[in-house]
Parts: sequence; C-alpha cells; structure tokens
Amino acid sequence: MKKPGGPIITKHGVNDKVASGATINSTFTLLYGRVTVALSGPPVHGAVTAAVLIADQHDEIDIELVGGDPTHWQTNVYGPSSPDSKPLWGVFGGIQDYLNNGSLEDIHDYTIDWNDERIIWSVDGVDVRTVQKGQTLKDGALHFPSHPTRIQIGIWDASSPAGTAQWAKGPIDWASAPSTMSATFKSVKVECPY
Repeated sequence: MKKPGGPIITKHGVNDKVASGATINSTFTLLYGRVTVALSGPPVHGAVTAAVLIADQHDEIDIELVGGDPTHWQTNVYGPSSPDSKPLWGVFGGIQDYLNNGSLEDIHDYTIDWNDERIIWSVDGVDVRTVQKGQTLKDGALHFPSHPTRIQIGIWDASSPAGTAQWAKGPIDWASAPSTMSATFKSVKVECPY
C-alpha cells in the first residue's frame, strides 16, 4: 500500500484520500472447507490486513488484522438476510488475543474451518472461537454464510468513511506512517470436504 499523491486532509477523523491496497482473489469458489493463511501485517493505525471468504451474495467470513491494535486479531461473519436494511457490521464479530505475547507483525497461521453448522477460527493450530449456525439468528432470520465463496487476501487503507476509520483505529497519519507499507502472505492452504 502506497501513500496517496498530493496533500492529504484529515477532518472529523477521516482522510480525504485513501491509499490503494493490493487484493488477490482466488479464481475458484468453495462451499465449506478449511482455509489456512499464513500472514502478518503492519502495526499502523488505519491499515488493515485481511483474509476473507466472500460470496457474490455478500456472505463473508473474516480474519482481520487491525494495525492500530497489534496484540489482537479480529474475526467476523456476515450472512445478509432479506429483512436487513443495512449490513450488520460487527454484530457477529469477535476480538481474539494472540498466544504467548504474539503480535500481528509475526507470521501466524490463521484458519477458518467452515461447515453447514458452524465456523471455527484458529491461530497456530489452537481453536479460539466457534460460531454455531443458531448463534447467527437476529430479527427472526439466520445470518450464517451458505453460498460458495472465493478466497480474498490483501491489505487496505481504512481511513474513510468515519465508522470504518474509527474501527481501524485510524485514519492513517501519513506524516508519521511509512509512505509504503506491506503485509506478508506466506502461504494459503485449502482443504475441501468434497
């Protein structure tokens, strides 16, 4: 991710320009399975490194490293339902601790193990969070991902809009942040049940 050109104006907790981050998408989809990504991210407020299972229908299962919170990593799940008037950002999210004083700067193996009844997230082979299908019931509808997803990995600038910047502990302060920053994706392993 590289600093945007020209002057950057920060007002009301957001930057008027955001950097272009790199995103890689798989050319295949999977419905259920186990995906392990070995990655690390930069400890910069407003920078987010992510490994996501995402569907065209907006289902998502996320692993996110928020640079402004280097001693934790985040998990989230979205499964839009027709009664939703807007995305349920954070409703089914969680914040996980690293084991043994780890940090997002270290390469860790993050795993999403997803079947039709539950999702398990783990780091370095240790299960840290499970969400059962029934736990995604809200407003009378299930919000459990159930569509084929592709794998998406990348780094992005979460300096705008306001709610996103606040969540990411941003915006990026380009006066003190490196003008170029990167995430490391060492490997991606996919295990499908079929």
